[in-house]
Amino acid sequence: MIKQVLHNIELSDICEEEKRKLIHYAEQLYSIHCPVIFDVDQLLLLFEIKVDELEKFVTDNTNHYFISKRNGKSREVWNPNYKLKAIQKWILKNILNNIEVSNCSHGFVKNKSILTNAQVHLHQEPFWVFSTDIKDFFPSIKKNEIKKIFMGIGYSESVSEALCLLTTANESLAQGFPTSPAISNIFFRKIDEEFQQVASKFSIRYSRYADDITFSGIQNNGSPSLVKKLKRIISYTLSRYNLYINETKTRLMKNKDTKIVTGLVVTSQGVRVPQRYIRMINKEIYYCQKFGVNEHLKYHGLITIANYKGYLIGLARFIYMVDSIKGAELIKKIQDLDWN
Repeated sequence: MIKQVLHNIELSDICEEEKRKLIHYAEQLYSIHCPVIFDVDQLLLLFEIKVDELEKFVTDNTNHYFISKRNGKSREVWNPNYKLKAIQKWILKNILNNIEVSNCSHGFVKNKSILTNAQVHLHQEPFWVFSTDIKDFFPSIKKNEIKKIFMGIGYSESVSEALCLLTTANESLAQGFPTSPAISNIFFRKIDEEFQQVASKFSIRYSRYADDITFSGIQNNGSPSLVKKLKRIISYTLSRYNLYINETKTRLMKNKDTKIVTGLVVTSQGVRVPQRYIRMINKEIYYCQKFGVNEHLKYHGLITIANYKGYLIGLARFIYMVDSIKGAELIKKIQDLDWN
């Protein structure tokens, strides 16, 4: 394909200097396995879009609503329709997934998960874990930063602007767009590098899962002064990128505290699922076995059987990811229930 593109440039009647610029532009994008898009007209043709305002196109093709969070506040969600989602998935697959992210990033990264994120923080006792997350993570990453990402990949300013408009809502990253997690990881790459340098300096460990930031170390490297210094460094570094830590989700776990990293318990023996998940699913299975699925659902006014089965299987698969033997045992028990 690239040979045909370069051949067409050579055959064009533009000046030699312009030809050299276009050839360099095409070869640069091709070298990182990204599609060669010369201008906005080509982009619109590629996506079969016939509009003058891409921002309006995104708004018109998105279902916008709010959902309640556990803390009583609401989260803004943008759900793209089939056409816009297909365009965003194309951008994700053909452009964003080709861009390298930090090794410290475990969220929305191939072959990584909350388990690999937690495993980073395995230490011999005694050890400590410091965790926090970022307040309003996606909405805090603004349009101008996203445009810079596409320009950094190698696209022209006009094409980068168009790609930015197709992957943002209300001039920021949107919760619900399939491109948002990958863009956030690329955006965070420099911050990850800074935090990793901090971790190396103090002989501690660092990892990130989406907006969850975790540092940990053995007790000798976990004095109160170090943790306070660490929090100041995190806050200062994030503020330079217009990001801020969520104070309500910031905590230090040390000594005999249960160490939780992205929902999993980390001990010197390994990573395990919190016991409350095991108890919860065993309780559900017990009542289904004793009274029958229908009676159990009817008594508690739960959701339909189909969704309920999916809910239980989902819990069991979560456990399976960490403990395959226990998870497989629970999945079998769920499947053996009388679902008729």
